[in-house]
Amino acid sequence: MTNSSNSVLIRGLDKQIYNRLVGRAKELGKNVADLVNEAMRGYVDDLDNHSDAPIDPKRIVITGGPVVLSKSDILGIFGEVGPFRVDNSGELVFDSDVDKEAFRRIERIRNTGRLKVPKDVHYLALIKTGHISGTIEKY
Repeated sequence: MTNSSNSVLIRGLDKQIYNRLVGRAKELGKNVADLVNEAMRGYVDDLDNHSDAPIDPKRIVITGGPVVLSKSDILGIFGEVGPFRVDNSGELVFDSDVDKEAFRRIERIRNTGRLKVPKDVHYLALIKTGHISGTIEKY
C-alpha cells in the first residue's frame, strides 16, 4: 500500500523490533529506510541464492554470527579452493593475525552486516577487496 509521498505502509510490524531498528539507525547515522532496504535486499538475495544451483566452493556466505576468520583459516581456504569470495550479512570478525598477505587471498568481500577488523588494517585494503556497505568496526 503506497500513498502519494512514496511511503510504504506495512501492517503487523513487531514494534519492539522496529524500535530496536530505529535505535540502531541512530547509532549508525543512517535512517530506518536504509537499514530496512539493506535487510530486504539481503533477504531477497539469500532467497535467490538458495535455488537449486550447485554450491560454489569459492563463495563463503555468512548470515549469522559472529564468525571469526584467522590468517590460517584464510590461507587454508585459499589452499583448498584458490581465491575465494565472502558474502557477509551477519557478523564477520577478522582475527588480529590477519594481514595484507591474507587479504590478498580473498578475491572479494561483500559486506552488508558488521565487519570487525584489526585496527592496523587500512580501509583501502577492505575497499579494494569488495563492496562494503555495512558497518566496519576496528578493534
